[in-house]
Amino acid sequence: MMTPRIGGRSTASPFDYICQSGSQSLRFPFNAQRGFYFFSARYALAGGIQALGIKAGDNVLLPSYSCGVEIDPFIYYGIHPRFYRIGYDLKADLDDLRQRLTSRVKAVLVTHFLGFPQPIEDIRRICEEKKVFLIEDCAHALLSCHETRTLGTFGDIAIFSLLKTLPVPNGGLLVINNENVSFDRQFVKPNCFASLYYLADLWRQMTSSDSAISVIIEKILTSLCWRCMNALKLGIAVFYKIAGKKRLSLVRPDSFEFAPEIMDWNISSLSTNLVNNTDLDRVKEARRRNFNYLLERLKASTCWKEFGFPIECLADCVCPLFFPIFVDGKDKREHLYQSLKKKGIASYPWWDSFHSVVPWEEFPEAVYLKEHLFGLPIHQDITFKHLDIMVQEIEKFSSKWNRKHV
Repeated sequence: MMTPRIGGRSTASPFDYICQSGSQSLRFPFNAQRGFYFFSARYALAGGIQALGIKAGDNVLLPSYSCGVEIDPFIYYGIHPRFYRIGYDLKADLDDLRQRLTSRVKAVLVTHFLGFPQPIEDIRRICEEKKVFLIEDCAHALLSCHETRTLGTFGDIAIFSLLKTLPVPNGGLLVINNENVSFDRQFVKPNCFASLYYLADLWRQMTSSDSAISVIIEKILTSLCWRCMNALKLGIAVFYKIAGKKRLSLVRPDSFEFAPEIMDWNISSLSTNLVNNTDLDRVKEARRRNFNYLLERLKASTCWKEFGFPIECLADCVCPLFFPIFVDGKDKREHLYQSLKKKGIASYPWWDSFHSVVPWEEFPEAVYLKEHLFGLPIHQDITFKHLDIMVQEIEKFSSKWNRKHV
C-alpha cells in the first residue's frame, strides 16, 4: 500500500475559496474594529510601523531569536533594530529586555513563538512604565490565548499571519488596539496569478488520504495543476523580462524578500472566503489534539531521550503552530529533514538563516535555537495514522544514525 504524503500545511477544497456564505470572520481577530488586511504579515508590520509614527533614526527592541523577515520593515524605514535575549525555552528574558529599554527605544516587538504566549502582561507593564509602544507579533499565534484573553489584544498594535495556520493563498492582518493610533491607507487587490500560483503549490503538497487509490488520483491531479501553473509562470517571467517590468505577479507571501511595491496589496477574495468557510474551532481542536497525541507517542518511543523538548505541556488556550523538538546539531537536523522528506513527510528546520544585523555573538541561546530547533507538522489535515507513520520514520532514522555514529 502506498504511503500517504504528510504535507507541511493544510489545504481546502476549491469550493471553500469560492463560496461566500460563511461567517467565521465574526470572531477575533477577523472582527477587530480596526483591522486592516495586507498581502502578508511583514507588510502588516510595515503598516503598523507607519501607524505608530516610528521614524528613521528611532530604535526598536526585537527578540534576538527571529526569522529575519520581521526585521526588514524596520530597516526599510531607516529604524535601528536592537535586540533582547530569548531563552532556550523560547521565553523573553524580562530583565534583559528592561535593561535594554533606553530613552531612544520607541517600541518593543514581542513574538509569541509557535503560538505559545510570552509573559505578555509583564511585558505590557514594562512598556507602560517606559512609555514605549508594544507591538504584538502573533504571526504564529492565530487563535491562541493567554489564559482567557486572546493574543493580539495586549499590544498597541498586533500583526497576524493567516497563511501559517490556514490554507489561504495570502493574508496578513494588522489590528490597532490603541485608540490614539490612527491609520488610513488605500488598498488594492493582490495579483490574481500570485494567489492562484500559491494555491497550486499548497495542493501540490497536500496531505494525502489513507486510501492508495485516492493517493494516486490526488498526486496526478495536483501534479497536473502544478505543471500548468509553472508553465504559465515561465511565460509570465519571459514577458516581464522582455517588457523590462518587475515581476510582481510572481511574488509569494512566504518569501524572504521585502517588496515595498506591494505594501498596498490587500488580501484576496479567495483568502477571505476561505476564512469565512473554515470552522476555526475545529482547526484549533485538531492542532491541539495532534500535538498532545504526538507528545504521548514520542514519550513512549525509543527515541524519546535522543531529542530535547522545549515545550512538554500544552496550555489550555494555545493553538500550536507545529510540534518542536531539539535535534543535536545542524548536521543531524539536516539529515533528519532529508530522511523525512524522502518518505513524503514535510518538516521544518526552523529559522536556520542568520540575519546580518543581529549581533549573534551576544545571544548564544538564539544561535542554539537557530541550529537545533526542528518542527513536526500537526496541522488540521493530519490524522493519528499520519502521526504514527511520522514517529516510526523518526525511530528508523535515529536507529540508523546511532549505528553510523557510535
